[in-house]
Amino acid sequence: MDSLEQTESPVERNETSSIWGISVRHVVYAALGAALYGGLSYLTNIIQLPSAGNVSLRPAIVIPLLFAVLYGPWVGLFAGGVGNLLGDWISGYGVYWNWDVGNGLLGFIAGLAIILTLGRYNNTRKIVIAEIFSAIGIVLGIAFASYNEMWISKIDFNTATIGYMAPAAISDLVNGLILLPILLVAYNAAIRRVGRG
Repeated sequence: MDSLEQTESPVERNETSSIWGISVRHVVYAALGAALYGGLSYLTNIIQLPSAGNVSLRPAIVIPLLFAVLYGPWVGLFAGGVGNLLGDWISGYGVYWNWDVGNGLLGFIAGLAIILTLGRYNNTRKIVIAEIFSAIGIVLGIAFASYNEMWISKIDFNTATIGYMAPAAISDLVNGLILLPILLVAYNAAIRRVGRG
C-alpha cells in the first residue's frame, strides 16, 4: 500500500468524527484560511477586470477552496466569508455583505467534497471530486452575490449577469480550478514526506 494511503486525513486526525463538528483545529484552520485569503486578495484587488462592475482578479480564491476541501464546510464558510470581508476592508472597498456571504457560500459548498473524500486527495478521482464541488460552489456563491446586486445597486438582470456574474465566476473558476489541484498535489507530497519522517 502506498505510504500516502496510510497517512491520516485532516478529518481522521480530528477530535470529532463528524464533518459537521467544530473543533479547536477547525477554528484555527478557519482563522488561518480567512487571514490568508484576505491578505492575498489585498495584493490583487487593484487588478480590476475590464468591463466588469468592480470585480477584481483574485487568484487567492483558491485559499477558501483548499481549506474547505481539506477541513470541511464550516472552515470553508469562515475562510471564504471572513476572508473576503478582510480583503475588501483592508483594500479600502468597504463592506459588501452580499459578496461576503457569496464567498462564504462558495467555501461551504466546496467543503461538502469532504463527505465523499474524507479530506484525502491521494488520487485523481478525489481531486476531480474537489474540483466539481469547488466549481459548483463558485458558480452558486458568485450568483448569490451578483444577483443580489440587482436590488442593492438597482441594476437590471443583464448588468448583474454581464457586469458581475460572468466576469467574477469565470475568473474564479479559472484561478481556482487550475490552482486547487496543484496545491492538493503539493499538500499530498508534504503529508507523504512527514509520514516518512
